[in-house]
Amino acid sequence: MPGYVEDELRGYLACGLLCFGFARARCTGCGQAFIVAFSCKGRGVCPSCNGRHMAQTAAHLVAHVIPPVPVRQWVISVPKRLRGFLADRPTAVAALTKIFLDEIERSLCAAAGVTSAAPASARPRLGGISFLHRFGSALNRHVHLHACVTDGVFVPPAQQAVSDAPPAFLPARPITQADLAALTERVRRRVIRWFRMQRLLDAAAAADMLAWENSGFSVDASVRITLIDRDVPSYFQSLEHLLRYCARPPFALERISVIRGPDVRIARIRYVLPRHKAANWVGPGRGRKSTRTDANGVVELTPFEFLDRLAELVPPPRKHRHRYHGVFAPNHKLRPAVTALAVGNIGKRREAVTGGQAAGSRATGGCCDAHQKPRSHDTSRIAWAKLMARVGEEFPVECPNCGGDIRLIAFITDPGPIRKILTHLGEPLEPPPVSPARGPPADWGELVQIHDDRDVFQASPDELPAIDIHSL
Repeated sequence: MPGYVEDELRGYLACGLLCFGFARARCTGCGQAFIVAFSCKGRGVCPSCNGRHMAQTAAHLVAHVIPPVPVRQWVISVPKRLRGFLADRPTAVAALTKIFLDEIERSLCAAAGVTSAAPASARPRLGGISFLHRFGSALNRHVHLHACVTDGVFVPPAQQAVSDAPPAFLPARPITQADLAALTERVRRRVIRWFRMQRLLDAAAAADMLAWENSGFSVDASVRITLIDRDVPSYFQSLEHLLRYCARPPFALERISVIRGPDVRIARIRYVLPRHKAANWVGPGRGRKSTRTDANGVVELTPFEFLDRLAELVPPPRKHRHRYHGVFAPNHKLRPAVTALAVGNIGKRREAVTGGQAAGSRATGGCCDAHQKPRSHDTSRIAWAKLMARVGEEFPVECPNCGGDIRLIAFITDPGPIRKILTHLGEPLEPPPVSPARGPPADWGELVQIHDDRDVFQASPDELPAIDIHSL
């Protein structure tokens, strides 16, 4: 098991516990005090931290990146024969992303009535954000790609136009099934060719995959967000809702329930699959139907099987979970002009020009104000309270007693003050105990592996053949 997986799991065990530190807050109206525990800021296990990252990413993209244009979601999944390479090789993921976005841009240019063979300075470009998903809907390892792309292309202004003129946006006509089939075939051939050139597939395997009647490549582009539905708050067809879906964590906490045994210990963990309504199944074998008459698809796992699946879904550290393409790319020359049209950037350029002053305001400061820098717009991070208000539609820093504002007054991190405050409040001073790691079974004859409905007993160490490593 990689070390970052253990760090992620152990970090989650300390998330939200007051004994590891907390922040003190006080209401400005009635003076009531509150304490808020620190979070682990994890990337793969913690539902709270993943939910914050999901809401923060969607809010930032809607307010400061994507201009008011229609957006379409593109999803691609590759055959199982290639998914293992995507899980272990970042170069394979980069190649699939580049090929997929290139073919999408080619299709959008054709649908918008322009050619994609123009010079680089005048070539129409899309604007897109790709999200790499390493998980499926059943807590399984399934590497696939989601991309939110503008449903059209941006055409750079002519050379004789004004330097700060915004690019023109050409909407694309509706995507037909023939367009989708042609795009899927082009992506299939290019991806298989790349795997063949990288010697991840031999010539026979590549020819065999090209001869498949069902290629295994699946591309979906059925979800489209129009301008009418884009900015409707709390609407399941809004752009922010779509981006939350693309940036969602591997599992949903509300779909998990536990089944306890006679000794009140957790015997099974049930995960509900709301999308598998036609095939209700339990477990990886899909052999037994659910006993509930109105049940959706469910997966039942033992606690150790559940932890195994969670460990597989933890993303590696220092890897981006979403990337920008086309005019949204950081170094593209049209990015400032395109993102300036976003909802949250409408007055940003004017404030930068006037040095942070409004258009009709009058500077009243001293001589140092002339050299004052424009006000910084940190759009990458949004206040926790605003994120919770976006998700739960309730402002969390409002006092439940008087309705006043709650302000943070201190961060408590020293062990001494932590113990004094928690003792006064009657809160536990120690975290819940963690069971130590277990060793191998004492009786090796009882270790049984199940494979293809047959019981295979693992041999004891004494029965294994002796191997001289110096002769290898």
